[in-house]
Amino acid sequence: MPARFLLMSNKTGQMGNRLVVCAHLLGAAYERGWTLLNPALCEYAPDFVGFTHRLLVPGVGGGRVPWMWQRKAVFAGARVLWATAFAVHRLPATPLGWSKAANTMHEDLEPILDRAEANGLRLVAFQNYHFRQHAWCARHAERIRALLTPIERHRLPAEQVVAGLRRDAELVVGVHIRHGDYRTHLGGRFFYEVPVYARLMADVAACHPGRRIAFLVCGNGRFTAADFPGLRVALGPGHLVQDLHALSRCDLVMGPPSSFSSWAAFHGQARYWMIEDPTQTASPERFIPQPSPDPRW
Repeated sequence: MPARFLLMSNKTGQMGNRLVVCAHLLGAAYERGWTLLNPALCEYAPDFVGFTHRLLVPGVGGGRVPWMWQRKAVFAGARVLWATAFAVHRLPATPLGWSKAANTMHEDLEPILDRAEANGLRLVAFQNYHFRQHAWCARHAERIRALLTPIERHRLPAEQVVAGLRRDAELVVGVHIRHGDYRTHLGGRFFYEVPVYARLMADVAACHPGRRIAFLVCGNGRFTAADFPGLRVALGPGHLVQDLHALSRCDLVMGPPSSFSSWAAFHGQARYWMIEDPTQTASPERFIPQPSPDPRW
């Protein structure tokens, strides 16, 4: 069978978003025998084992790490290829196709690939964030996790922080505090002040009486361990990728709707509480498995 390619042709926000889209496209590629080309991971690519040595096709090993200018040049080429596919897709017998997701509605990858295969397309260029196929992503989760594992220099400091907590704790809860852009995103709907997180963490601790619980707090807000009185707290390493990996090593993960914390829970197979309403009371039932890397909103 001739090679067929899925091309991610634009940057869908920050790291968490790009990992989520990459995972779903990888699931589709594995399920249907296509090859993923993902230059859109770009500046984050060197931080993950499957892309460190690769410009386009994820894999393992390989030669030297590409220069960033090479990654940017290949991404620029992907943008041109997207525009070309968009321009010629109606021409008879063209091998190029495209799919653009709306900003609020998830697009199922299965019918997209059904149409592409029925029309004999050799390459489909994708644009935007909301492409999903949860069953495929869950089925191929181990391969996806392996490719999108952070490189060793990020894993070690993250795992050391969590290991320090585990020495005296039976349960480690990862907490993602999303400030920064969330102050204005959706009118500040999911921007919660630090005392709100402290109250929710105390609620979580109260749900596990008699157990030694520790919290790993990561985020882009201003806080110290002293902001969470009465709780055993350690702060994340402070590097974006290291914080992501540290959260993934926790037993439970909690945070506002965000692909960052959702991805961490998926990658580490932790149960996840996506806090959409901070006035709710914590309970063990709020933490649910993440078979697919995707916030549910």
